[in-house]
Order: sequence, then C-alpha cells, then structure tokens
Amino acid sequence: MDKLTAGVKCARALVSLILACGAGSLLAGCAGGGGQKAPKPDVDLAQLTRWLPGTYNNYAQHDADVKAGKPPHEALTVVIVPIDSPIMGEHVFYLQEMAADDPRRVMRQQVLSFAVSDKKGEVIRESVATLVEPRRWREGYLNPELFAAMVQEDLTPFSGCYLFCKRTAAGFAGANDPRRCHSSDRLSDAAALNQLRAELTSIELSFSEQSFDENGALVLGRVDEPFYRFHKGAALKP
Repeated sequence: MDKLTAGVKCARALVSLILACGAGSLLAGCAGGGGQKAPKPDVDLAQLTRWLPGTYNNYAQHDADVKAGKPPHEALTVVIVPIDSPIMGEHVFYLQEMAADDPRRVMRQQVLSFAVSDKKGEVIRESVATLVEPRRWREGYLNPELFAAMVQEDLTPFSGCYLFCKRTAAGFAGANDPRRCHSSDRLSDAAALNQLRAELTSIELSFSEQSFDENGALVLGRVDEPFYRFHKGAALKP
C-alpha cells in the first residue's frame, strides 16, 4: 500500500482526537448550586475529556475493507491517557498510535490539550504538539507520571493547526482551518493546505488528515474514506 495513504490519521487530533451517547440527557441533568444549571461550555468540556481517554482500534474498518476488496485502512491501535502538564493547560492528554500487529512500531506520539475557545463557550479548541525526543516518552501511557517532567522545549506545536470542536447530535465533531495549518515535518513541499477532522463519542473516535497542494490536488490522504474509524476496546497489556 502507498505509504502516504496508509499513514493518514489525525489528531491528532485528535485528537479525533476525539457518536453514540445522547448529549441532551447530560445537559438536562447537570445543575450547579441553588438550582442553577452548570455553564454549557464546562459541561461540554467535561464530557469530551471524560470520553476521550482509552484504548482504541480500527480492526472492524480494516476487516470490512479487506472483505469488500478495497485497499484497507491500516490496522492500528491508539492509546490516549490524561497527563499532568501545566505548560499545556488543565485538560491534557498523551496519544500514542501503533501498528495493531506490532506495538513496537509506533507511528504517532502527540500531546493534546483542550480548552473553551470562544466567548460564547460554544467551541472547544484542541491544540496538538509533537515530542522533540519521542523515544524518551514512548509507552508513556504505561506511566503517565513521566510527563510531569515535561518542559516547553520538549514540545513542537502544530502551528495554526487547532481543531475547533462543537457538539453534534451524536457527540462532538471538530475541524481546523486548513489555510493556517502547515506541518512541514510531515508533508511534502508541495502541500499547501492541511485539512484535519475528528469525531468523538463515548465509544468511537474517528479522524482524518488530507493535504492539498496549491492547485487543490490531494497529495496526502484517502479520497474514498479519509476517516480512520476507531472503537474503544480492551486495555493493552504492559
């Protein structure tokens, strides 16, 4: 399979990262002291950050592609754990993506942070950073306390690649402004626009990454189904 095609996943965006549980029941049930409802942005942010951590895989998607005779999405495992990192904010997570058949083959290591973005509190902003020395933090999901020693020099932010997440009927959906997102360490010189998208529910995480050159031609990503679709599964064994 083409390496660029097989390697497409977001965060990433996540965080994905970050489609099944109803949002309305949570909003209706949350109330502060004196009968006052909790502010909606606080509720949404709490819900998103509660759903996000876990171990995910896209085995079902991979197997369905093979059965249908399509070029399969590579079978992957993604682990996301909360970490304590004051330099990145209050709601911070470590993401590690691995080949499903060989956890030693690590494709992606990212640090994700979430915060309420706009004045109305209707948008949650996800910031994504890579690690300058990824091997130092590899398998950090087994020991999240390791990240307490992380300093600003350990991170390389994806400049301009924020994902802006909103509530949907099924969960959360986020996208970036591709005109502002340039990841020169991952994209060819011809790539001008980097489009990131993510969807999240209590049991599913989906993300896509597509890059386009200045003429609008796709240079990285899939055309048929850009999303890698992950389901929450059992925890990995150390």
